[in-house]
Amino acid sequence: MDSKAIIHKIREDYNRIAELFSDTRYDLWDELKQFKKLVKDGQNILDWGCGNGRLLFLLQDNNVKYFGLDQSDELLKLASKKWETEIQSGKASFFSTAEGEKTFSTSFFDLVFMVASFHHLPDEITRLELLKKIYLEMKNGGQIITVVWNLESDWAQGQLKKGWSKMAENDYVVPWKDKDGKVISERYYHHFSKDELSGLFKRAGFKNIRFFYDDEDQMVGVKEARNLIVIAEK
Repeated sequence: MDSKAIIHKIREDYNRIAELFSDTRYDLWDELKQFKKLVKDGQNILDWGCGNGRLLFLLQDNNVKYFGLDQSDELLKLASKKWETEIQSGKASFFSTAEGEKTFSTSFFDLVFMVASFHHLPDEITRLELLKKIYLEMKNGGQIITVVWNLESDWAQGQLKKGWSKMAENDYVVPWKDKDGKVISERYYHHFSKDELSGLFKRAGFKNIRFFYDDEDQMVGVKEARNLIVIAEK
């Protein structure tokens, strides 16, 4: 399966499971609450791969402009209903990337989040192209926070034995099951090492790149952490 086919399949997978997926993302992950200190009034904030827009829980007390991008139109429909008040007030805007990336002005964003979304991109070309685009659209001194699954964790290794499958080196297919245990979608994930992520962010132009392994807002070792978090600056 080529890259375009994988991206299309990911879109269809999330359209298929949108309501079920949204029901499991009804509040803010603990590991994201620590980034509240980075949010300032007056900022333009990008949420790439926004899903149902739950990152807005982090921004409710701030006067910011939020821009959510996702290629799943079904998830965006749910986001539009959930955050109707924020949309009407002008605080939040949602855009579909099903037909291509949304373009913003150069030096527009103060803060960018990619939460459990970057690991769905299927190859180095698409990953680097996105990072370079975001870099251009960020202000000098702006920060990007990226959260990817840590597939080296004991939890992930246990899941691999229970039904996850391996497509290629560091590429996996993760099933989504309904309440009866029936597989209704199989999503592509890429496992990133620190070195791979560091190389991508450096080539895109980012600096001051920092990594830490995290589980529910606790810095832990690689085997205990479900997520690898990257923070970088323009």
